[in-house]
Amino acid sequence: MRRQQWALMILFAVLLAGVVIFSGCLPQTHSRPDDQTPAVPEQQGEQAEEIDPEEERKRRELEARLAEQRRLEERKQREEELKAELGPFFVSLPPLDSPENPPVKAKGIYLTGHTAGNTRRIQELLTLVDETELNAMVIDVKNDHGLMTYRSEIEIVNEVNANKGVVIKDIDALMTKLKEHNVYPIARIVVFRDPHLPEVKPEWAIQKRGGGLWRDRSGFAWVNPYDKNVWDYNIAIAKEAALKGFREIQFDYVRFPENARRVDLEAEFPYAQGRAKDEAIQEFLEYAQEQLAEYNVHLAADVFGVIATSRNDADGIGQTWEKISPVVDIICPMVYPSHYGPGYFGYRVPDANPDGVINRAMTDAIKRNAVLAEPAIIRPWLQSFTATWVRGHIPYGPQEVRRQIEAALALGIDEYLIWNPGNKYHRDAFLAEAEAAALEQEAEAKRLANNLDLLGRTKEAALKDYLTAVVNKNWREIYLWQVRDFSLNEEDFQNWVAGWTGKLTAYSQILVEEIDDENTLFTVRLTLELPGGQEQPEEVFRVLPEQGVWKVNPPETFLKKIAGAKSQETPG
Repeated sequence: MRRQQWALMILFAVLLAGVVIFSGCLPQTHSRPDDQTPAVPEQQGEQAEEIDPEEERKRRELEARLAEQRRLEERKQREEELKAELGPFFVSLPPLDSPENPPVKAKGIYLTGHTAGNTRRIQELLTLVDETELNAMVIDVKNDHGLMTYRSEIEIVNEVNANKGVVIKDIDALMTKLKEHNVYPIARIVVFRDPHLPEVKPEWAIQKRGGGLWRDRSGFAWVNPYDKNVWDYNIAIAKEAALKGFREIQFDYVRFPENARRVDLEAEFPYAQGRAKDEAIQEFLEYAQEQLAEYNVHLAADVFGVIATSRNDADGIGQTWEKISPVVDIICPMVYPSHYGPGYFGYRVPDANPDGVINRAMTDAIKRNAVLAEPAIIRPWLQSFTATWVRGHIPYGPQEVRRQIEAALALGIDEYLIWNPGNKYHRDAFLAEAEAAALEQEAEAKRLANNLDLLGRTKEAALKDYLTAVVNKNWREIYLWQVRDFSLNEEDFQNWVAGWTGKLTAYSQILVEEIDDENTLFTVRLTLELPGGQEQPEEVFRVLPEQGVWKVNPPETFLKKIAGAKSQETPG
């Protein structure tokens, strides 16, 4: 037993010595705190493989070609899908790399297709644009007769024979000429007053109660603004116009027939499904924006001038400012002085007061935009014709046109369109480009120097307007002048004001503190009649700009006192 123990001890010693000797032959290593295997170092002196610049260039070119091929294949597939979806309304998609189309402050004149297609006339008007502040032309694409002014390739347009009145024989040559003269081209498309389409597609028209087509007093049938076929028809024409090079689409007669009381008694509107008229117009314009998004064009809508002043679609034509302005890029109120009746804006003959009418109409338009989060640009249609049918009318020459332009400019509106149905315009109504620019800069500098808003008001005047509206509990004026969450609708705001339990009876300003050019604090002593008795607190009101207009941000303590403890959460 003892010999065996000694043998085992000797064997263990030999094995231990071998392990030690073997370990000493291995390279030394150091432990790593993260227990990760260290990277293998690069072998010294080994050269990295050099990249051939020519091979790299070829590789990049191949990748670019393959990417472009994939884009084209995807575009082709999408066009096939759209063709299946839209059928005869299909229009090719625009090129993948369309030129930029930045917004333009347009100062334009209206041209019929006949004028645009007449070599002598178009050259005369191009010279007028070249020599003056004018920079845009509104050209009929689909005119008041429902006919195309140039030959369209759209299947549905050919199907309904809307090419039968073509007067612009070479639209591509015309667009090239406009580009050479740096003219901003606007395509006018008359939408729902289309006397041609109902005769070919009576099922797309407004129907007469009892059967047949409804017709206005001129004998014209109208297409039905609720019918999506009519939407797709006009939007297809807009898409093609964009492909031809028009940079803006202007929808005219984007409304229902006037004389709504008579129309609603006589007519039926298929597909209305309980929607109000102004909802249909808004939905059409929203759909048009969506469909035209890829075509790189701006969208404008012509509206009655009176809708800037009157409320709730007073004429029953489906045009409500607050439903149209947020869904287009440009809103074009037709504020021709001749189109306002006796007594409007306090003028016995509005037509005889061109600058006064424009001032009042544009003031109302600015106010209507001021309550919207993202309103359209206001670009008015101005009058350049003599309204011989108006009792007490005046002749409209260059001075009357100029007075309208400068009345709008005084309110910060430096875009306009001039309407004359015969396309005859007064050279002296327009300034040279440099002279007009200087006048605009002068007007802007004057406004800034006096810290005025677009309505010509100081901050003090804006605060007075607001507090006076509160004294009178005029919810609409309070809604206009108070800074608030734009998602709050008029009805909720009206109900909130109606529920006030307190009343502001008097106020006086006692301190002004200028924070910066756009923020001013006014400390005001108020007299409040509250359920618990009279109080005379001092509150701080902030005045700041919103949509170019000075607005008031009232303190929460004031609003809670005047609204009352049981009032719902204060709008703001």
